[in-house]
Amino acid sequence: MDKTALREIGLTESEINVYLSLLELGDSTRGDIVKSSQIAGSKVYDILERLHAKGLVSIYLKNKIKHFKPTNPKQILYYLEDKKSQIVNIEKQVNLIMPDLLSKFGSSKEEQEVELLTGLKGLEIIFREQIDLLHKGETCYVIGGTQGIEEEVVQYFFQKIHKLRDEKGVKTKMLYNLSQKDLVRRLYSSREYVGVKTKYISHTSPVAINLYKDRTVIIIFGKKVNAIHIKSQDVANSFIEYFNLLWISASE
Repeated sequence: MDKTALREIGLTESEINVYLSLLELGDSTRGDIVKSSQIAGSKVYDILERLHAKGLVSIYLKNKIKHFKPTNPKQILYYLEDKKSQIVNIEKQVNLIMPDLLSKFGSSKEEQEVELLTGLKGLEIIFREQIDLLHKGETCYVIGGTQGIEEEVVQYFFQKIHKLRDEKGVKTKMLYNLSQKDLVRRLYSSREYVGVKTKYISHTSPVAINLYKDRTVIIIFGKKVNAIHIKSQDVANSFIEYFNLLWISASE
């Protein structure tokens, strides 16, 4: 059985093992659960209490001995509903303090001219900010790297970003290597992404470059994705000028 969904809702590996064992056993004592789950007896009670708090296990006394039984698995959906409600409440609280947070962030931002971010989480921070900064009708310029584009996770990530830009009415002009034409046309079809225009050049590069407003994002693909995020109007203007020179000579 694939346990991914149970991990995603926040259950630990031990909680999952005990819960699945209990589903198979039904009404059980601690000893039964220890044998089935292979979890140490000293830990089982604590795990069962946590599952009980989540509404996944019921506990009762029978002949002065504690018994445990699983609740209907649909309780997982009710548990998720509670989690959603908690997240909504937290979101409301965060929105209340957001003006103060942004004010503090803005006051120190001038000193943060260059940042190095690692992994897709780092990229997501940059590109979520990009979506916030760009307005309808504005343009993002992309020089695509020749490495990393084949990775499915990276492909999915950038398709999601393209969709968000397109939904906001942001235009995207992209330059890719000629060898990538079929792949790029499949991933970023102009029929699907109305605001996207793509041309192709013979130049190859191990990095991808995103340019917008006063920002330059240089993405380096390797065993781990790294990104250099530069806030400088002069640097961005210089790269956009370079982009436009390439665009004139590029083929469609």
